[in-house]
Amino acid sequence: MIVRAVTTIVLAAAIGACGSSVETSVTNPTISGAVTTSDVTSLPRQPETTTTTATTGNEETNRPAAPSSIHPSVRFATTHSLAPLSDTVADHRDQRLLAVTQGGTIHDLGHDDLPKVLDITHLTRQNGEQGLLGAVLSHDGEMMYLNFTSTEEQQSGDTVIAAIPRAPDGSFASDDLITIMTIAQPYGNHNGGDLEILDDDSLLIAVGDGGSGGDPQRHSHVLDDPLGKLLRIQPLSDGGYRIPVDNPYVDGALGEVWSSGLRNPWRIDVDPLTADLWIADVGQNEHEEINRVTADTNLVGGRGVDFGWSSFEGYAPFNDDVSPDERSILAEPVYTYPHIDGACSVTGGVVYRGDLIEDLWGWYVFGDFCTGVISAYNYVSQSTVELGIVAMPTSIERDHRGEIVIATATGDVVSVVRP
Repeated sequence: MIVRAVTTIVLAAAIGACGSSVETSVTNPTISGAVTTSDVTSLPRQPETTTTTATTGNEETNRPAAPSSIHPSVRFATTHSLAPLSDTVADHRDQRLLAVTQGGTIHDLGHDDLPKVLDITHLTRQNGEQGLLGAVLSHDGEMMYLNFTSTEEQQSGDTVIAAIPRAPDGSFASDDLITIMTIAQPYGNHNGGDLEILDDDSLLIAVGDGGSGGDPQRHSHVLDDPLGKLLRIQPLSDGGYRIPVDNPYVDGALGEVWSSGLRNPWRIDVDPLTADLWIADVGQNEHEEINRVTADTNLVGGRGVDFGWSSFEGYAPFNDDVSPDERSILAEPVYTYPHIDGACSVTGGVVYRGDLIEDLWGWYVFGDFCTGVISAYNYVSQSTVELGIVAMPTSIERDHRGEIVIATATGDVVSVVRP
């Protein structure tokens, strides 16, 4: 993590690419669902060693956590085609991969007929950047957590974080949905949508800056505002949540906040070996960025970190009338790329920890939605390798075997395999 000083420049551009909106704005976004305040204790993570015991397949092996020094090569294999996809979910309990459609269904890819295991199309719909945006299973597989935008009249477009218990047949009945949290959204875009389950069963939630363009209401740096943040909560089995006591702003700001300064974090990843946090944050007019922060002694990276938006877009100064809260630590991106040759919207993104592609070990794999270019980034050598092209990637995740799978807006599920 690189700490930088804040500089300023007069804003010369207004609403930019990758998600402007004309929907009606509301002020003062709210967050709801907290049952009690900070009374969940999480043990701090111990510092990592440079060599980690990794479980890959059915074997354990000692391997350096750092990326391979060899430039990887891969090929892509389309395995399934459905409706437009927003995410995939690894189901380790049933050794299967689930595909999440933006329209509100989840399908079991372990069967030829791709049966639905969840249908919430009566609660959400695909509409621009809205819909069912992300899902994740609890460690024991008993609970599915969802991130979607609501279609209910009183909270249309608002973010809903919900949970659904697993039925005996492996499905998830929408009648059993439990609301964990709701977040008011002022515009229809920049909803974030990703979820990560941490080692203590707390939930990390990626939330965009509220939308329109240029952070017009200046949400992202404000620590008592949920927008433009990563939130960390402890979901409760009967609804609502508690705030972990080791969150950085439990006293004096919004206790749910883990990290700040984000525009539209379109996929986050917690490295399963190091707990380092990776964020692919979609840019405004000129720059896409990738962030990496080490866990150090924390449960996961990013505690109290501000990633710079909207005083910065990538490395470039942006809004000159805002700056990160002095209580936060400002971190530079580890990698940015410009809006040239059609590139315009980064799609994250996971660190490869699988068995099958040795040269890809430890590299961070990401894509660009507009060009379809899939790349791998090595944070040690600071080198990037283009792996190939997959049309309209919306999510890059690890499957139940630890291998990389790409979901697309075209509906394809694409596996990353040996060349």
